[in-house]
Amino acid sequence: MVNEIPQGTNGVRTAMRTPRDSSTNDGNDDIEMQHLLDQQGNHTGGKVALVKAGAKKPEGFFQRHMTSLDERLNVKMLMRVWKPRLEFVVRLMLVATFLDDSLHTAISFSEHTNQVGKDGCLNRFATTSPELVAILSTVALGIGLVAQSLGSFCLLALLQPDCATKALIGWTIAQPVLYGQLSNAEFVAESLSLVGGLLTLRAHLVPEQATHVTSARVQLLGRLLLPAMHLHYAGRFLFSALALDETTSLAAYVSSLSMFVVRAVALVALAIGSAFVAAGLRSRLVASLLALVNVGCVFRQHPFFRFVRFENGKWEYDEDMAMPRVALPTDISPDDFYLRQVYDLHRYYFFLGLSTSGALLLLAQFGPGKIAVHKDEVLLPVAARAQD
Repeated sequence: MVNEIPQGTNGVRTAMRTPRDSSTNDGNDDIEMQHLLDQQGNHTGGKVALVKAGAKKPEGFFQRHMTSLDERLNVKMLMRVWKPRLEFVVRLMLVATFLDDSLHTAISFSEHTNQVGKDGCLNRFATTSPELVAILSTVALGIGLVAQSLGSFCLLALLQPDCATKALIGWTIAQPVLYGQLSNAEFVAESLSLVGGLLTLRAHLVPEQATHVTSARVQLLGRLLLPAMHLHYAGRFLFSALALDETTSLAAYVSSLSMFVVRAVALVALAIGSAFVAAGLRSRLVASLLALVNVGCVFRQHPFFRFVRFENGKWEYDEDMAMPRVALPTDISPDDFYLRQVYDLHRYYFFLGLSTSGALLLLAQFGPGKIAVHKDEVLLPVAARAQD
């Protein structure tokens, strides 16, 4: 029952509901009030709800420190300024061995031609056709010199990356054959890792590769070749760990056992890291760690800058230099090498290791590609979110 009250002077008609009518509409009033509260929450309290929902997710040690760093620094501005410079440094690391080798070949060209002709793949013809061997070795090294120097400068300047990467990949494959180093497992493994880095860079710099469907396959092939060097070192750790010398001395036994544990741990770490890189599982983070470890090993094993000094107007070489691993003919022993030749080998392996580290950093820079377990992996989540 509704009792109407006459209209007032303002022309507004009012009505009074009976208690029964009020009770029957309590549910509708509650629904309307809840709707208003929801709308108000959407306009004013949405951020609070999101913060509460996000606060339930636990943050790790790395995430907390990156969040703190992201709050203090403008990550977007830092990435905008430093990203081109870091990309140039990574490319410089990748081509470091080509720049060094081309410079050394140009300085000692005749010595390299003799090495290719007498100790390389042409040694079987050295006695029967020495003139032909000299011509072929000269032409091959000349092509390699041009390919390394021009290819490196083109990649640094981002000019003609298609031709540059093809030239450097071709020389990287041909070099072990020319110098007769196919039996040198370390050299071949590092060359394969270097080819993997060049393929990774080619997939992103060459326009035809970057937009074509084969880009993912090129990245996959490059990612599979990258851990070749670490698989080689894992195999070396395996053989050295299994080769325990028998001894009656307790101190020698404890020392041998500790080395066995260290080599076993290194073996497991390298095997797992190589598998992660090949499968594209957290490959950017693992590649970054492997690159840092590789740089440390290179500075420890081949510090060529410590093996030379300038005294009395000439360069003096350290007599305690260890002979690097190299494949030698049967009639040549490591004792036949001059100190300068041993120094040149250390310098070459130093820059080769630096280039393989750059190849790993390319994977950390560009990502594993579309054919990977984690194809959308983000190396620094906080930094990536700050760029949006």
